[in-house]
Amino acid sequence: MKKIIILFIWSIGILSCTSDFEELNKDPLAANEVPTPTLLTKAMQDLIGINSGIGLNKTFMMYSQQWAQRETTTRSLYGITSTSGYWRSWYLNGMPELIEIIKLNSEDEKEKYAVYGKNENQIAVAKILKAWAFHNITDIWGNVPYSETYIFDISKPKYDKQSDIYLALISELKEAADMIDVSASGFTSGDLMYAGDMNKWLSFANSLRARIALRMSEVNPSLAKIEVADALGSTVFSGNIDNAQISFQTEEAYANPLYLEFLTQSWTFVSEPMIDLMNSYGSGTVTIPSDPRIIKYAAPNEDGDYFGFPYGLTTSESIDNYTITERSLPSEEVRAIDFPSYIMTYSELLFIKAEAEQRGWFGAVGDASTTYNQSITASMEQWNVTSADVATYLALPDVQYNAVNWRKMIGEQKYISLYMQGVNAWSEWRRLDFPVLAFPVAASSNATEIPRRFFYSSRESIVNTQSLNQAINDMGGDTFSTRMWWDQ
Repeated sequence: MKKIIILFIWSIGILSCTSDFEELNKDPLAANEVPTPTLLTKAMQDLIGINSGIGLNKTFMMYSQQWAQRETTTRSLYGITSTSGYWRSWYLNGMPELIEIIKLNSEDEKEKYAVYGKNENQIAVAKILKAWAFHNITDIWGNVPYSETYIFDISKPKYDKQSDIYLALISELKEAADMIDVSASGFTSGDLMYAGDMNKWLSFANSLRARIALRMSEVNPSLAKIEVADALGSTVFSGNIDNAQISFQTEEAYANPLYLEFLTQSWTFVSEPMIDLMNSYGSGTVTIPSDPRIIKYAAPNEDGDYFGFPYGLTTSESIDNYTITERSLPSEEVRAIDFPSYIMTYSELLFIKAEAEQRGWFGAVGDASTTYNQSITASMEQWNVTSADVATYLALPDVQYNAVNWRKMIGEQKYISLYMQGVNAWSEWRRLDFPVLAFPVAASSNATEIPRRFFYSSRESIVNTQSLNQAINDMGGDTFSTRMWWDQ
């Protein structure tokens, strides 16, 4: 499998030279007959590189204040001035391969690709991953090119409204789920996540649909209710064994980006707000934390204690006042060369179910407390916490579910469980407004509050001016404070 990835080094060169949609839409894959498992492997490797990278993922770990930076604190002070690299990474890495998989399995000669798995199952896998990628893109920027992307005679695609993209993603996931034949073969090789198990792909499609639908809860609750209930009533994750995750490899070329960062520098720390929040339940101390996940998330300092790094300091304040050894770095587990990239977990699915029950959208309202406990348990088990420690934590009075204050209870515990999932943790914080986070005093003048979105790529103002200007008008601005359609 690793050798298959190497076969695709040529495509990285092609994509890295692609300047905009006009070049992308020349279809760099068209002249090369490539096995679809190779395309899938390349797409997955690229997408987890973005999802867990020290660029995009690290930025949103900062915005959600789960991590803090000791040096080069630009991101944690919201001083980023260009998002072009982030924008290009999503559109140019991984997605062209997914589009090609769909194309090859849909055209007249699709039979020759059926040797790699049933055509419809291959299409479904590519559609599910594509929907997940576009969900990230729209939740970062809002209105973005979607319906006219990867159409080879359109060089300046329109920016679809986020509300329309959400409906399209839900529809695409339904279509993918309907296409899946669990009795037939999935990808015969190249599937780094589920090894061709179409039952698991079906459960991921429906679980992801539940996530997307719930994110509409504040702006379109009637549709959100219908779609969440329908998704949860379908085949969804049933345990951590179903988690959508892909492990990095033990070769440095395909290693965990955080592992690679720590080979040369120790700038990234678990934040003080994160560890303080986790210890706010019960009577935890820096020596004996109340939340057993702290020792999984963070490394002890030189004294064996768990101290988060203060969030929002300037580089000079950080260096002058704090040494590397006195605060908690990410744990060795998180920094391991082959640590997985989490795309969606069973714990998140259960938090979605608990909120749906509490809202009266699915099952019984009284079940929310039980499901909330199951959500925390699933998170603990994901991180290999012992059953005894799980029971002790759930017995803490302030951990026990409070239906009157369900937004805070679910919001904080879900935020804790989404550690290492930067975009998703940031998005759920924006939706529920929990936990309460402080705007740093030293923040850049670019921001007046904790960012609610990324501003658009500056290159788009050159290559797609008219569409970009329309998107900015529709969004009501292009700043850190411009809200998502669903963030109201």
